[in-house]
Amino acid sequence: MEIIRPIVQEPFIPETYTSSPAIIKNCLQEVLEDSMLNLQTSAPANNEDMTKKQRENILKKHMEQYTTKYYASDNRWHTFLPDERAPQKKRAVAKRKREDLENAIVDFYLSSAKGQRCKRMTLRDFYPEWFAYKWMDTNNSSYMHHISHDWKRFYENDSIADRPIAELTTLELKNWARGRIISDKLTKKSYYNMTLIIRQCFDYLVELGELPSNPFNNFKIRPSLFQATEEKEAEYEVFSETEEQQIKEYAFNDFERNTELTTALAVVLNFSLGLRVGELVALKWKDLRDSYLSIRRMEQKQYTQSEDGKWHYHIAVVEHTKSEAGCRTIYVVSSALEIFGMIKEANLQRGFSCNADDYIFIYRGQRITSQAIAKKYDRYCSELGIIKKSNHKARKTCLTKLADNPNINLKDAMQFSEHRDIQTYLKHYCFSRYSDEQKRIELEKNLNVGCNTRV
Repeated sequence: MEIIRPIVQEPFIPETYTSSPAIIKNCLQEVLEDSMLNLQTSAPANNEDMTKKQRENILKKHMEQYTTKYYASDNRWHTFLPDERAPQKKRAVAKRKREDLENAIVDFYLSSAKGQRCKRMTLRDFYPEWFAYKWMDTNNSSYMHHISHDWKRFYENDSIADRPIAELTTLELKNWARGRIISDKLTKKSYYNMTLIIRQCFDYLVELGELPSNPFNNFKIRPSLFQATEEKEAEYEVFSETEEQQIKEYAFNDFERNTELTTALAVVLNFSLGLRVGELVALKWKDLRDSYLSIRRMEQKQYTQSEDGKWHYHIAVVEHTKSEAGCRTIYVVSSALEIFGMIKEANLQRGFSCNADDYIFIYRGQRITSQAIAKKYDRYCSELGIIKKSNHKARKTCLTKLADNPNINLKDAMQFSEHRDIQTYLKHYCFSRYSDEQKRIELEKNLNVGCNTRV
């Protein structure tokens, strides 16, 4: 920067700047196109996140277009900044310290660059940046894989992805949302999942300071527009008393034929534990203490995305559960403890250790996977001629039995199942397990008025 110390002290009078508005615009455009700003952060000019090189480049571009001088007349550093509202399309800026003036210059271009970016940026442009930011906030790669699938399904071939974000109005977004609900026959839940991407992209832009507010929050969808959710029928959601007994007997017989197949005992056991299949196959012997079982980990698909956009996964055990409430300790009934004893004995007979850190369910020295459990349910249901049900239906059966018992507090049942929302528990884990004849008998018992029949 040039320093001028005039001999005669006189008031500072800015030089006439003859550059056209096009040159001013070009200065901003060069800052953008030369990638001198780290646009993925909203860092101020003196923030450590901004590199020294980025800062120097911004100041260099500015001085190529504007005079920047120190005037002893007022002991301040002076320059100009573009301003379309000013008479000469520029405004004077002065600071006592050179560093403060440089900070003001860099802050101005950073702010202008963000504004310019938002004006022309589309949802398709911004999605990868938001996706990377979102992934830093979760340890669940399956969740990110699901988001990627939703992008392809709802946004990749939709014209809204190519509209400039700054031009999207509340009315346009509302009409788009209603159109997708109707065309895709979305339920309230599927609509929420579909809009997560666009809603959170807007939220992130607000957080970055590039949008004043989220326009997606300014409207509501009428509930009647959503596709009605079909009521789940009990015969498809839980095992009846008869079916449960059949499955257990079949599994015991399967194990007796080959005591190496402790997978069969896992099927029996979960009617008393009510675990998710990923939690069940990740159990270790150290988790069982006296009559209590600690749930602290689960099997999970771990997804990675290659440079070509394709997803790949492998199966691994992670040291956490599906939710924070999933880490729990449950009581193990005596019959379940006996089954754990049978499993330990079978493992030891095969020469497999049952130390604290060893997995409970193993086959030929390897941990049993969720897929092995799923195959057991498929085969048992098929050979018994009952409606195909999975481990998750056995979990629902266990939790339904708890809800049926008037002597078990509902909160205790929810803690056993790791649910915090009572509506979720009642809607998805409470079903009738009785036949029509059993229901009639119970109604006769409880609803008869007790009067003699009059002739």
